[in-house]
Amino acid sequence: MSRPESENKNWGETLGRAERLTRKKRIEELMSSGQSFKMPGMTLVFKPMPLPTPFPAQVMFSASKRNFKRSHDRNRIKRLMRESYRKQKHIVYSFLWDHKTQCAMLFIFTGKQIPELTYIHTKIYNLLQRLTQTPMQQRDQFEQHDQNNISTPNA
Repeated sequence: MSRPESENKNWGETLGRAERLTRKKRIEELMSSGQSFKMPGMTLVFKPMPLPTPFPAQVMFSASKRNFKRSHDRNRIKRLMRESYRKQKHIVYSFLWDHKTQCAMLFIFTGKQIPELTYIHTKIYNLLQRLTQTPMQQRDQFEQHDQNNISTPNA
């Protein structure tokens, strides 16, 4: 995992295609064996894993069809989550970069009403802070993942 030249000091505030989690196999692995942090209104599912991208994380956003019947409501919520994550991703990127690992993440909006940007911004900030300040047991998994990446060459 190497940092792209254009973003040596700063990852920037973009959310490109390479930073989105799209492969079905990785999504299934994340959902089956990932860990989660839950807050009222939002859940973060994450799993340290090698990713086919130079970025430290790939992310996906979801809003329930059960809670929001209209697609334009779900799309708005996901747009707000993407915008908020894009502005705050440096929090988790620096943590993952320091641990020399990569992580797949899924943000799930579990609220019942269409939120404001400030609400989503606060929730995502709290979840990212919680991820970077994980208990020692979870940090050991990041360290263990680092050692596995070092011992096995990437194909």
